[in-house]
Amino acid sequence: MNNIEKIKKVSNLFSILLTGLIIIIPIYFISYWLFINSFSQNLIADSVFSFEGAGGSLSVELQVIGFLSSLFPLGAIIYGLINTKKIFTLYIDGVIFSDEHVILFKKIAKAFAFWVLFSVIHESVKSVVFSWNNTVGSRHLEITFGSIEFGVILMSVLFLVIAWIMDEGRTITEENKLTV
Repeated sequence: MNNIEKIKKVSNLFSILLTGLIIIIPIYFISYWLFINSFSQNLIADSVFSFEGAGGSLSVELQVIGFLSSLFPLGAIIYGLINTKKIFTLYIDGVIFSDEHVILFKKIAKAFAFWVLFSVIHESVKSVVFSWNNTVGSRHLEITFGSIEFGVILMSVLFLVIAWIMDEGRTITEENKLTV
């Protein structure tokens, strides 16, 4: 088996894996908010938020608000996964180095950046939702930007640099083909 065949085989495996993630992750998000009142407080809120009111359960309205706020980071995740899958589809088709790769790497970088923004907003909304039933004075609004968000921003920059290098390499390769 030559290198291109190996690349195609591995790319096909990753394409299948990414398809599974594109299906499973939204199901997880839906299940999380649909069954939120069935989970223990520690599982729901990572021991950060405290539920006092309503016996620690969320009303349907609060569940809907939480779910709707989770759609934005979910959308960024799915957008990134779809574009990553497109890269592997190009590899399956034998296209290893193209303009489309550069565009897709930039889209993935954008997905990382949007995920950070949307994640910060979602976690802030989640802190309010989880503490809404608490007594007045015990409600929380937490806006956090931690090491995970910082790491994802670095990944976004890394993908932009990779896209730039690939574009420059593609340009050099095209120029070399035209040189006699």
